[in-house]
Amino acid sequence: MIKNLQMDAVMSKKINHFKTWAVVSAAIFLSHAAWAAESAIAKVNGQPIGGELLSFLVEANVARGLKDSPEMRNALKNELVSREVLIQEAQRQKLDADPKFKMQLLMQKNSLLVDGLLAKHFEKFVVSEDKLRAEYKRQSDLLSDTQQYKLGHIVVSTEADAKAIIKTLGSNNAADFSQLAREKSTHPSAQNGGDLGWLLPNQIAPALVNVVVNLAVGGITALPIATPEGWQVIKLEEKRPFKVPSYEDSKQQLVNAVFAAERSAYIQSLLKAAKIE
Repeated sequence: MIKNLQMDAVMSKKINHFKTWAVVSAAIFLSHAAWAAESAIAKVNGQPIGGELLSFLVEANVARGLKDSPEMRNALKNELVSREVLIQEAQRQKLDADPKFKMQLLMQKNSLLVDGLLAKHFEKFVVSEDKLRAEYKRQSDLLSDTQQYKLGHIVVSTEADAKAIIKTLGSNNAADFSQLAREKSTHPSAQNGGDLGWLLPNQIAPALVNVVVNLAVGGITALPIATPEGWQVIKLEEKRPFKVPSYEDSKQQLVNAVFAAERSAYIQSLLKAAKIE
């Protein structure tokens, strides 16, 4: 094993997302007038669009892996012209004076600043092998005695409908849970007979998990359970001890977990240093 791991593709994509958002957002928040320099690429109702803005966006697209070409530049120019038309119309209707709009603009500007700060702070982010293995051990220890549950569910809009389904399943041994799910469930899983696949307890909705862990294999909930999706009837198809994936198979998730911890630690360090009253 190498001593240090540079950011893998997942983490690189995450940090590049910060950079891309910062670049694209900057084009939105910077005043179009500020970019209307002598090198104007077009004028809309007398308002020039500066060539600096086009160059800015070309660089942003090249940084994302796109090839600089006359076609790309023309497409970006057309987009800037269209955007300028929309900006002028929005200003004509005084949308920029609306208090709610100003608050939205402030929130997005703040998001841009946060993303830019994180992109800068983690630009040279390196994950050590020791940290990855420590995180792997931590997660493995947490999951060592964990069970996985293979679930089916039927979701309906009313408690009465859910009770009727439970009654049908209880009174008719030949009743097919998956067939009832296909016929009655309003959830997208209906097309798969209500199958939710194998889930860990932390992947199950809080309203359901306590019921699920106490069901016998093949058992069905005695009463409907109210959830934001609707009234649910749950069946425990199977359960098994969870097999922790190997270190190599988990590496991408481990990098993400270490990054999340580093991000949280960075925020906490700033909070600790700040004077908050």
